[in-house]
Amino acid sequence: MPGRVEVKIPEGSGGKFSKVLAILVLLVLVAVSANRVVFRVDLGYAGVIVDPITGYISPTPVLGPRIGFKAPWRVVKNVYVATDAVHMWTEYQQALVGRGELIGDYPAIETLTKDGLQAWIDLTVRWHIRPEYAPAIVKSYPNLDYEDKFLIPEIRKVARDVVAQYEAAMISEVRQSIGLEIMDRLQRNLDADEKVGGAFVIDEVYVRNIRLPDEFMNAIQAKLAAQQRMIAAEYERNRTLILANASAQAKILEAQGEAEARIIQAKAVADAIDLIAQAGGNREAIAQLYVLLQNLAQLQANGTRFIIVLSPEGAQLPILYPVGG
Repeated sequence: MPGRVEVKIPEGSGGKFSKVLAILVLLVLVAVSANRVVFRVDLGYAGVIVDPITGYISPTPVLGPRIGFKAPWRVVKNVYVATDAVHMWTEYQQALVGRGELIGDYPAIETLTKDGLQAWIDLTVRWHIRPEYAPAIVKSYPNLDYEDKFLIPEIRKVARDVVAQYEAAMISEVRQSIGLEIMDRLQRNLDADEKVGGAFVIDEVYVRNIRLPDEFMNAIQAKLAAQQRMIAAEYERNRTLILANASAQAKILEAQGEAEARIIQAKAVADAIDLIAQAGGNREAIAQLYVLLQNLAQLQANGTRFIIVLSPEGAQLPILYPVGG
């Protein structure tokens, strides 16, 4: 018949074929069984063996990296025990530039301040699980959804409780303190849990930002600007007063200095006249002569021309008449 291919199996080869087929089937069964018997735990994980039939959970976890053996019907739950982080923030500014709102692993925590003002907290929490508590984690959260069901709700609750202690105007000043307080309270709350208390270690709480309503922030900025202007005006007023007082004091000191100088000079002249008078002269005549000489010196210093008129009797001092400019 056209298209028909005849295949002939050599006599005596049927037994060999059956043996080869049996070996192949056995190898497949061994491979499948090995895949169900051998398990691997990667670095940073703790493996917990669970028996779905009896409900058995191994009390001691297997720390990775490691390869182990188990019964084929048992399963291994791998719990991540290295440092992990959860980011809770919302980038509101992105909406203003046309790229929409961006969020971290979870959105920012919405809360109220002590005076009832709405606020949004952006934060990052770093944490890890103690490996010896991995069996308790598996028992309490078989689907390993402890982050969504336990950790995140607790972070939100604690953050809201802490921020509610502060008035809005104080938030920017105490942001670092808020982060430390959230970390302390969160650790205490996690440790107090009846099912997994002691399993979680909070390594860091970083408060990225605490956003308040734009209207409130604008009012704060206006108030700060007004305060700065008041401070500047007060400074300028005080500076003007200080300069005026300094100028007045300088003039007073200058006048006092000139007066004291004149007094000293007059006293010196009087003492000189007294000495001359003691030598046998007429004190009044000597004083008049001194005044005449002082006037002559002053006129000469000024470049003034003058006429000297002698007294007719000769008993009085000459009279000086300035001439021209």
